This record gives sequence, C-alpha cells and structure tokens, in this order.
Amino acid sequence: MQTHWAIDLGTTNTVVARWQGTHAETIHLENVGELEPTWQTPLVPSVVFFEDVNRGYIGKQALAADELMRATFAGRLTPVARAFKRILSRSSQQHVAEVGNSPVTARQCATVFLRELIEIIGQRERDLTSDTIPRWNLVRRFVAWARREGLVNDLTMTVPVDSFEPYRMELHNISRKLGVQRFRIIDEPVAAALGYGIDLSDDRNLLVVDFGGGTLDLAIVRTNLSQTAGGGDIRRGPGHRRAELISARGLSLGGEVVDEWVTEMACSRLSAHAERFRPYLRIQAEAIKKELSGKLLTTDDSFFQLPGMEPIRVTRKEFLETLENRGLYKMIDRLTEAVLEDSAHRFSIADLDAVLLTGGSTLLPGVRDLFEKRFGASRVHYWEPFEAVVKGAAIFGAGYYVDQIIHHDYAIRVYSDSAQCTEYELLIKRGTPYPTPEAFQTRYYAVAPRQQLFSLPVCEVGFAGRHAIPWKRRGNGNDYWTPDPNTTEESECVVVLNEGDQLRLTPPGQDSRARLRVDFAIDSERFLCATIHDLLRDRDIVTMARIHRLR
Repeated sequence: MQTHWAIDLGTTNTVVARWQGTHAETIHLENVGELEPTWQTPLVPSVVFFEDVNRGYIGKQALAADELMRATFAGRLTPVARAFKRILSRSSQQHVAEVGNSPVTARQCATVFLRELIEIIGQRERDLTSDTIPRWNLVRRFVAWARREGLVNDLTMTVPVDSFEPYRMELHNISRKLGVQRFRIIDEPVAAALGYGIDLSDDRNLLVVDFGGGTLDLAIVRTNLSQTAGGGDIRRGPGHRRAELISARGLSLGGEVVDEWVTEMACSRLSAHAERFRPYLRIQAEAIKKELSGKLLTTDDSFFQLPGMEPIRVTRKEFLETLENRGLYKMIDRLTEAVLEDSAHRFSIADLDAVLLTGGSTLLPGVRDLFEKRFGASRVHYWEPFEAVVKGAAIFGAGYYVDQIIHHDYAIRVYSDSAQCTEYELLIKRGTPYPTPEAFQTRYYAVAPRQQLFSLPVCEVGFAGRHAIPWKRRGNGNDYWTPDPNTTEESECVVVLNEGDQLRLTPPGQDSRARLRVDFAIDSERFLCATIHDLLRDRDIVTMARIHRLR
C-alpha cells in the first residue's frame, strides 16, 4: 500500500502527516518534534542549526542553541535560522544564517530542513516496513527495495494563498532534488477545508480562516460539487470527490508579528537599555503570548524574566489593548470583507455552511469571538487548529480533486510615454478559473520602425499585505496600474516572470500600425499560453506557446 506523505511547512512550526489507505494521521517525530501542550499536536519547530552550509540540526534540537537564538533575535546572522519560509517566498537567495564566514541562503536553509525532515520520515517508514516483512522472505524484501518502499516518493506540501509562483517552484525543485518522485502543492485554506473532519458527503460552502505564524489566509471553498453534463446533474462518487476554490485573500500577518508587538510592549517598560535586552524579551514573547491567550488562566498576568533585573509584568488587559491598538481585529475584518466581496457574484453569507478556524494564531483572544459574532457561533468550528491543513494535504495526495483559481493578478509591463514611467496593463484577473478558452484575452501591439526584437514582460502582481491594487479602466477597455515611485509597492507587489524573453521579427518594424496580435489563454496545467500572429505577414509566429505557470 502506497503511503502519501504531507508536510505543512510553517513559519514557526511544521507538521507532518500521512495517508495510508483509510485516513490521514499526523506523525510525531520524537527526536526533532514536540507536542503542543493544549492540543497535543506533534509539531516540528521550523528552525535549523547549521554545522556547515549543507548540514544541520532541525526542530527542537536546533532550539537547544539558546545563546545563538538570542543573537539571532538581536539581528545578527548566526548558525541558527528561523522564519526562513517568509524569506524563501520572496527572495530565495537572501542570507538567513552564517556558518563561520560562509553565508547560508533561504534556499539552502529550506533544503537542509526538508532533507533532514524527509530522511527522518523515510527512516521511520523503513522501520515500519521492515517490521512487517519476515527476515526470511527475501523475495518480499527485494520487491520492497525495487518499489522504493520506505522512502518518501509521494509528497504534498502546502503554500499560503498569497504566495508567489516562484515560492511554489522553490519547493518543487527542492523536493525533486531530495528524490521525491511525485510532488504536489495545495493552498493551505483548501487543505484545511479537506482536513477539518466535518461531513463532506454533501455540497458544502466553507469559509476557511488560516491564521498561522507568518500569514493570515482566508478562502471560500465549495466541496463535493455536482457536475452538469448534457443538461443532467451528475454527482461523483467517493473516489472522485472535489473541491472548488471560489475566492481567497492573504496578508503577511501572523504569530511572529504578534510576538514583535509583545516584545515592543515589554521594551517600552524599560527606562534604559531596551535594545540591549530586546533579544532576551523576544525569545520569551511567544510563551508570554500563549499564556495570556489561554482561556483558562490561573492568574491574569505573566512575567518577562531579565538577568539581574526585576521581572516585567504584563497583564491580560494590556495584551488585549495591544492587539486592539495595533489594528489586529480591523485587519481581520477588512480581509473578511474583501474575500466575501470577491465571491459576491457566486456566493452569499446565507449560503455559508461553516467557518473553519485553523492555525495557532486563531487561538489569540478575540479572534474566534469576531467570527462567531459575524456568522453565528453554530457555524464556527475550531477543534483542528494545528492539524487540519496537513491532514487535508494528505487527503489531497490520496486523490481528492481540487478546482483551483488564479490567485494573483497578471499584467504586462509597459512604458507610458505620456507619464514617462513604467505601468502595468492587467491581463489575467485574480479569481479566474482555469483552463480558459483559447483567445481568452487578445491584445494588439505596434513596433517601432526598424525594430527587430519584441518582448512582452508578463508580471505577477500580488497584494503583498495590501487589500487591493488600484486598477483603473481606460478608454481602450483595459485596466492599468501605475505604482507610486516614492514607495516600495512596485518591488513588493510585482515579480517579472519572463524577463529576457525576446522574439525576432522578420522583416523588422516598418510603421506605427499594429504589427502583432497576441491571444492569451490558461491551460489545464495553469500555464499562461500565447499565440502570436504577425499581421504584416498574416501568419502565426508561435502557437499556444507556454510563457509561465501562473499562481
């Protein structure tokens, strides 16, 4: 029986699960993991302590490097790397650690972490496999070796809904490098909907709130869809269960940010040497947050311990005021409004069957209350905060089909002669289902006289923590966005996908009339494809050429 493994790589903690025939179960890896005290979920801290740039200890073994952890929070690169997921998602070559004089990039860090994790998983599977095969059965042992039993051949990983496509490709390439033969990716909220354990035997409309260590993701998911064929309503059997992602939004807001808020609150109590003691406060902030977030408190306060000083007292009331003043609840409200507005053409609040809360940060005080007040307590479910995502990923790996949407806007980078600056022309709008018909979008382009090379920079445009991109419709019927040159929004929101791709024109450009017609479409594998027609020669130069895989 083939084992389907799943890894939910988190900013703070990582969870591992497997599907083996009938159900998904989380796996406790005793050497590197620990049990979450309230829910007893097996977690592996997303931390690496490097011996050299290619080897290291992970999880709770890395957490033992206490002095190095303090140095990490002080802002210096050390052999300890944490929260590398956030950096990997945008800049995989950025340095996250240092061994001796050798820097370690986010890609190297993720590779070491996943390699160590996969080796531990594989060893556990080999031990289980060898226990079930008698030593005398050499034929069965040879078959197990030939089939690569006991190795992680089948793996599904999860990603935040607002991550960029390069992040997905980083995970894909790392997994292939580590010997994974069948690799899939699923969005974290969709995985949560599959893994939450509620009855999915009927059509369900779900709002999934995934609030973890690094991101806040909301998604509306419809499960077990009926399909219409030839005018009839056809329901698929259990082996063909489906889920459709209707809309999704995400913010770079999570438990790590709240830990910084708690650290700032403690630093403000120090009359002097706040920066000196910040690393000591930061390393205690997560524990203070969890203690003050608990529903059953024996006391109403908690304490930061500092060497040679009186403890710093923080009350639950002060903690709640910090969350309010920092705008936590307003940000959650605005994101909820946005995801509901995105799906308003297909979905209403009255159609909502359940709200599923997952991720450790949903345990922050007031978060569950916010959704219960808005949607009613009977529709809000919160009993799988740590396991739902990874269990759903294992279920997806076992064959649960998911209809996806495009999560980001995609635009063509152009230069405005009138404004004398770069701007973006919207090509694919977020929320577009795929595959699309051929010639889903058609654009015409002129080339300058004697111009021989033509390029069409396609860019992925994400919100990067914003609630919207201000696209504006122009007289030609297309939408445009001009980033503010005085801010960092362009560098934060835009990733160019095909920089350097050029097409040679024969003959070169002759006048200012439109020379090329480009028909765009998205295929079933999420690739943006283009058919380029030369209007001068009345022939196709390329036909349904794949430009880049979309997010």
